[in-house]
Amino acid sequence: MGVLFKEQLQTERLRLRVLEERDVGCWLSLVEKNRDRLRESFPVTVHKMKNRETALAYLKELKEENDAGESVYYGAWYKGKLIGELILKNVDWNIPKGELGYFISGEYEGEGLVTEGLRALRAYCFDELKLLKIYARIIPANKKSIAVVTKLGFELEGTHRQEYRSGRGVLLDIRHYGLVNKAALTEAKTEEE
Repeated sequence: MGVLFKEQLQTERLRLRVLEERDVGCWLSLVEKNRDRLRESFPVTVHKMKNRETALAYLKELKEENDAGESVYYGAWYKGKLIGELILKNVDWNIPKGELGYFISGEYEGEGLVTEGLRALRAYCFDELKLLKIYARIIPANKKSIAVVTKLGFELEGTHRQEYRSGRGVLLDIRHYGLVNKAALTEAKTEEE
């Protein structure tokens, strides 16, 4: 489709910027520092981020997805430091909808930074990309992530049994949380009439 995603989003405290080759060192450091925390919910990232060479190869894959309009991976920068990722992936332009993914370094949990970043990403998805729906897939044990999406208005749509393979190789249930862009949905219905 060739959608050009914004290179950068800004919040009060965060700068969300598409990850680039120059970021590989700090990106690798971020993942390494949080490897054990990420293993369960981000097994692909953990697997592909072993060293600079594998991180560069993974970044190339992500850039290809970005160029194809399938996903965009934003580094979350706070006071000049890369502290997490906010992701729009699995974009289906036929609906249109997309999946959100996110993580933050352990020492920044509880400061509202993920919520702040996701608010900006939600606004971008709905107001500029005109997605009708965004969703998040979360393992039931990740209570903090569930609290964040619930706070942002996402609703539990269901639990898919044995749907997700963790970084330990275990099949886990996954909860689907969705948020519909009511303004765009209303606009689409008006156009149909």
